[in-house]
Amino acid sequence: MTVYGLALDKVHETIRQTLVDRVLPGVESGSARAELLSVVEMLDSLQARLAWDRVPLGAAAARTQALAAALGQASEVSEPAQQAGDLVALRALRATIGEGLAAAYADGIDPRIAAAVAEFSTADIQAEISPGLRQGLPS
Repeated sequence: MTVYGLALDKVHETIRQTLVDRVLPGVESGSARAELLSVVEMLDSLQARLAWDRVPLGAAAARTQALAAALGQASEVSEPAQQAGDLVALRALRATIGEGLAAAYADGIDPRIAAAVAEFSTADIQAEISPGLRQGLPS
């Protein structure tokens, strides 16, 4: 439940800053430096167009809604908000789920809750973690 917690402008800023402040100083080839500066320029031109893709965001909202239902939590995320990919509502619902899980785990783990969280986590990892990184995850 991490990817949609990120602010895209901060992700952009961090990537740009890393390229300019950490990578560029170590690039000695003039042509490679020029290429890297071109990449930074293109990255800058994308900043105003950054937005979460609504289809996967809506799918994340639907997965989160299903987890909330499995945990017996009422959801504030409406069907239109899910379809539109309402990031604010998704973050709020995930925070509510986190609070509910913290309380549930304080008194021991209900196997139904553990199963619902495991199912959600498996689907969420498949959707949000890059394929190259999934190889290192336990199966």
